[in-house]
Order: sequence, then C-alpha cells, then structure tokens
Amino acid sequence: MMNVEHDEEQGDAMNQETCLSISEFIGVLSNPYRVKILCALFAGEKNVSEIAEAVDLPPAHVSSHLRVLYDRGYLDRRHEWKQVFYSLRLPQVQEFLKLASQLAGRDSGSPPILPH
Repeated sequence: MMNVEHDEEQGDAMNQETCLSISEFIGVLSNPYRVKILCALFAGEKNVSEIAEAVDLPPAHVSSHLRVLYDRGYLDRRHEWKQVFYSLRLPQVQEFLKLASQLAGRDSGSPPILPH
C-alpha cells in the first residue's frame, strides 16, 4: 500500500514524511460516506448510480466523494459510453478497512480495544 520508511536516528519510529503521508491517507477516510463508498466497491466495479444507491446518497454527492477518492489514489475509473465505472485501485484498502473495523470493535459488537 505505502512504503513505510524509518528514521535511523529514531530507531523504529517513522520519519516525519511517512507520518504525514499516513495522516493524509487516513484523513481521506474521516468522512463516513467515503468509507461506505469504498466498502460498496468491495464486491467489484460499479458506476456512479450503483454506488449512490448502495450508500443512499444523491449521485452528485457521490461524485464529489469519488473525485476525492480517485485524486488520492484509492480508486481506478474507466469510461464506457456516458458512464464512469469505479473500482478499488489497491486490494490493501479492503484489508485496511476490515482491520479498522475490527479495531473499532464494530465486527464483534464489543467496544474497541485501545492501547494502554
């Protein structure tokens, strides 16, 4: 997904550039509709109308979120006639969201497990 570089002076700590990249990557996911859109694409490629129906948002709102996700490298898109189809660019995004769901405690119904 992304190359995690370590700063040799700080041992295992990530360098500032890597931390910033991770923060930006995660920041895109701070909008729950973007997460829903990505999850809707787990099953495969969909057009804007199909995504809008899956996430219960108007197509215009979906398009603006898709633009952000595409511009940040989360999605691929292809044009077919007058339709645009979107798919996940990186399979690791699905793995990341599943892990995030587990960490948030949403899969088990239990509260999230937080480090001490």
